[in-house]
Amino acid sequence: MALRRGREHRRWRARVADLLEATALLTLVLVVVQFFLGGGSHALMDGTAGDRLVGVGRIVGLVAMNLLLLQLLLAARVPWVDRAYGMDRALKAHRVLGRITVPLVIVHVGAIVLGYDVRDGSGGVGGAVSQFLTLVTGGDDLLMATVATVLLVVIAVTSVSIARKRLSYEWWHAVHLTAYAAVILAVPHELSIGSDFTASSWATAYWWTLFIVVAASVLWWRFLLPVLRSLRHDLRVAKVVHESDDVWSVTVQGRALSRLPVKAGQFLNWRFVSPGLFLAAHPWSVSRRPDGHTLRITVRGLGDHSAALAHLRRGTRVLVEGPYGAFTTESRVRRRVLLIAAGIGVTPVRAILEELVVERHAAAGDVTVLYRANDASQMPLVDEIARLTHAGGHALLPLIGPPANGSWLPPLGDGSQDSVRRRELVRSDAERLRELVPDVARHEVYLCGPGPWMDLVRKGLHQAGVPEKHIHDERFSW
Repeated sequence: MALRRGREHRRWRARVADLLEATALLTLVLVVVQFFLGGGSHALMDGTAGDRLVGVGRIVGLVAMNLLLLQLLLAARVPWVDRAYGMDRALKAHRVLGRITVPLVIVHVGAIVLGYDVRDGSGGVGGAVSQFLTLVTGGDDLLMATVATVLLVVIAVTSVSIARKRLSYEWWHAVHLTAYAAVILAVPHELSIGSDFTASSWATAYWWTLFIVVAASVLWWRFLLPVLRSLRHDLRVAKVVHESDDVWSVTVQGRALSRLPVKAGQFLNWRFVSPGLFLAAHPWSVSRRPDGHTLRITVRGLGDHSAALAHLRRGTRVLVEGPYGAFTTESRVRRRVLLIAAGIGVTPVRAILEELVVERHAAAGDVTVLYRANDASQMPLVDEIARLTHAGGHALLPLIGPPANGSWLPPLGDGSQDSVRRRELVRSDAERLRELVPDVARHEVYLCGPGPWMDLVRKGLHQAGVPEKHIHDERFSW
């Protein structure tokens, strides 16, 4: 039954993904067609040099605004997008579009300024600067549009990897919230002087429809629904358990939790109404199968925010956004399951294991858990996983020790000459996987852990013959 549902869900995901991608492409085609039907072709083909530059600025601006609105939709937490792609992949597409949109916005501004400068015959850098200042201070909502452009550039800069490493999650999140302000500030100049937005009734209808759909999606899925759910379920901290030196489990309880549609493997954005914790929401996976009565997260103290969870008081109110993520067994179509975890990435894996055991979605011996750690002390929830695998008749294989060079697995043996010779007999991670999990290529695989580590695991799985469509992961990069 579970496998049949998995096949049906995969077909649903493929259809929805195709529909979403075709719709996104169609919006871009409509924007370009509207531009040319509205006289854009004359400006580009028959106009003066200045007219052509302005024409380029116009069409680039239209495409940039369309892409920016699509970006916001990808980040609006729309359930169909989340279920079809997974929130991590939706946000990756959001970031990719951002790398395209911001340069287009800059080209839009530069082409418009240079076009007007050429029309006026000013020439030179000084003339372009003077033209820019004249436009910005001349009314027609262009000052707000300039502020919007600056905000988008700041967001793009803080999205670069080197900048993200220097910013805390809280500051990065605060900066990215200004994207909403950037769109709001950009709209007035489009309506007051953007003739392409009002060139025809259908063009006006298209843009207003897109604005309303995006605004409604963001308002409902990002703000109103999380508030309503948090009030409805009245989540409160029930207890905090110290799992190890730097790991804590927080259990929350509330009203009618069976009606909160969270599945094993998913995550929510958690916000605790407590000093120092309220201003930022963090994505943490549930570490126990949702039972309709309580929810639990298990968190490693990687920063001041996560470490502060250890001091939460019983009864502290909890606000949640979600659930999110496609890291669930909904798409499972194979009888055998391989669960691979490292570090705190064990939390969603442990929840999925419990679901498979408690709901009897896997026969005895069909599940193998590979739990990777450099040291035995770095294996939170290992006792719980051991009890679950024993109860279901499954296998738990702890893999302990620093990784071998270029591998995600520890070296064989203890480093002696004999161990080195044994290592030579098994040269690749793929061969090690086949030894650890016979017939690994016929398993449905779920893995969670640090990003670079998961890249190595996926490489080994591919080499061991596991098809890409049967490998599932969840990445919490920001």
